Amino acid sequence: MADWATSSNKYLVDLADFYLQEAANPSAFNDEIFVANVRKAFWATNCWSFVEAAFAIISPACSRRSHLTRLLIRSPIEAMIAGGLEDSSHVIAVGVSYANKSDQYVEPTEEGKKWLLSVWTTLDSLAQEVFIEVLKEIDEELERD
Repeated sequence: MADWATSSNKYLVDLADFYLQEAANPSAFNDEIFVANVRKAFWATNCWSFVEAAFAIISPACSRRSHLTRLLIRSPIEAMIAGGLEDSSHVIAVGVSYANKSDQYVEPTEEGKKWLLSVWTTLDSLAQEVFIEVLKEIDEELERD
């Protein structure tokens, strides 16, 4: 499994450090600070590589703070839509495929992979709701332009 603490990617090193601090003292970080640290780890890349990086980044966060899952899964779902995914029923499969892939763009942590294979697979309704919400927001934005 990934050892982000020794990664050459500064974003992952910083996130690994944050996750260690948060694990040692969860109450020291409110949800706003928690989400800000998770989102700070994203970096620019193509849509489908971002999907993988986003799953790697958010899966430990979702495991630790399940009440933030709806908010956090927007990132990979937005990237899936930008990458051309049109069927909301495929969202869960994309995450599972990533977790089972042997050559991930960003290797998930043990905690993240466990979440993707055990919890993410139970969130089909939520994932489809978020997918539809994101598409609706995109449509509304296009209508305003």
